[in-house]
Amino acid sequence: MNASNPSKDQNFCPVGQFTFVLHGASGDLAKRKIIPALAHLAVSGYFTGDAQVVFAQREAVDVDVFLAEVDRFLKAAGDENGRNALPALRPFASTCQLNLGAPGDKAALNAALKGGPEPVVHYAALPSARFKNLIDCLDEIRDPARLRLVLEKPLGRNGAESAEIEKWVSGKLDESQVYRIDHYLGKQAVQNLMALRLGNRIFEPLLTREHVAHIQITVAEDLGVEERAGFYESAGAIRDMIQSHILQMLAIVTMEPPVSLEADSLRDEKLKVLRSLKVPAVVGTPEIVAGQYGEGYVRGQPVPAYKAEKGVSPDSTTETYVSFRTEVQTWRWAGVPILLRTGKRMPKRFAEIVIQFRDVPKPLFEPVGGMWTGNRLVIHLQPQDKLELFLLAKTPGERERLKPVSLDLDFFNTWRIPVRDAYERLITDILRGRLNLFLRRDEVVAQWKFVDQIQNDMKRHGYTPVPYTSGTYGPSAATAMALRAGATWSEDAQ
Repeated sequence: MNASNPSKDQNFCPVGQFTFVLHGASGDLAKRKIIPALAHLAVSGYFTGDAQVVFAQREAVDVDVFLAEVDRFLKAAGDENGRNALPALRPFASTCQLNLGAPGDKAALNAALKGGPEPVVHYAALPSARFKNLIDCLDEIRDPARLRLVLEKPLGRNGAESAEIEKWVSGKLDESQVYRIDHYLGKQAVQNLMALRLGNRIFEPLLTREHVAHIQITVAEDLGVEERAGFYESAGAIRDMIQSHILQMLAIVTMEPPVSLEADSLRDEKLKVLRSLKVPAVVGTPEIVAGQYGEGYVRGQPVPAYKAEKGVSPDSTTETYVSFRTEVQTWRWAGVPILLRTGKRMPKRFAEIVIQFRDVPKPLFEPVGGMWTGNRLVIHLQPQDKLELFLLAKTPGERERLKPVSLDLDFFNTWRIPVRDAYERLITDILRGRLNLFLRRDEVVAQWKFVDQIQNDMKRHGYTPVPYTSGTYGPSAATAMALRAGATWSEDAQ
């Protein structure tokens, strides 16, 4: 669902004056996610007459021509809601030709923004290699009330490149001005996970090594690389998904309760988790499985192998799937297996967090099907946001048999208002100056340290991805790895 109607959204409140500069406005991310989010906010009344949205790109183009291009893009993508909202953005919109890195780019940017309302938000929907060019264009204004910078992931390709970017950023801005965005943190289900843990007494005492058998986090995609082969060849599944989205979700699930909901209190606790992660073993009894999809069938349609995709090297060793076992080495979680996975060309698109609780000490009932599934809490992130709690209940009849039943919280059906898109929530937080759902610099450092060590170990031991058939849940070795941890992947447990 998209932006809510302000007459039905009790949390609705205009965000006040601002200038929002979208760098890389002609790119896929901007047209697919950011511009529709801005349009939904505009149509919902979040913007007032003091708001300005500037689309910055290399080519000089009239704003109406540009919005027509976006409309055609959204039509091809099947996003009718975005198309319908787009006209509401027109009163706030203008364009700016800006060739970052070219002589005079800073003067051109300043001229386009002269006299506009503050704060000025610079949203870098750009490859990280161009972040320095953008930062060079910014005046040194160390005041979050006047200037804010939004950086999309990934911040570089490794820890060293990320550190170089952060050096450029800190040379111009304070930490309070920097919004490192991970759109998964804007999802309603992730925010409700924090509310579930920190606002309800019945769950928090159970989230310990004494009660939890294992945790698994999955981000599965049925698509291939589509038009992103150039990016994906240099990134792969580990950099694209593990380094950002999945590690952040893991940190939220396993962090200690913060002393407050202030940004730094939350980020302090996430940082402790990220610094305590056990690096999975590559050799011996492997705790990591990497794969690359071959040809197969997805939703009944034939699809090519990764190496046959346009823009992919025929001898590519880029992983399109990865799963591994880790552990949060703290008193609360020591010894609890944590299974993480992500992959492309899987049977369906879904993202979820599963917390599997331990079985009762002495089973007295007979499980239906002869296998215990126990209690589990499932946080669904896509294709829809919802929570499910699976309990065991007695089946009708004389036999003392138990079968899993679920308590289902669907956010839209519960509140009867549309759930806002993650980018809509995060953009309003940026405009209001709220840092709670954004990454701090030391979190990014910790995430890259963990991922760099995994990739360095794989390279040192000559580990290459194993093939798996498109339309399956990845290599069979991943199932064996989960079984060694005493777990089954969620689709196998259903």
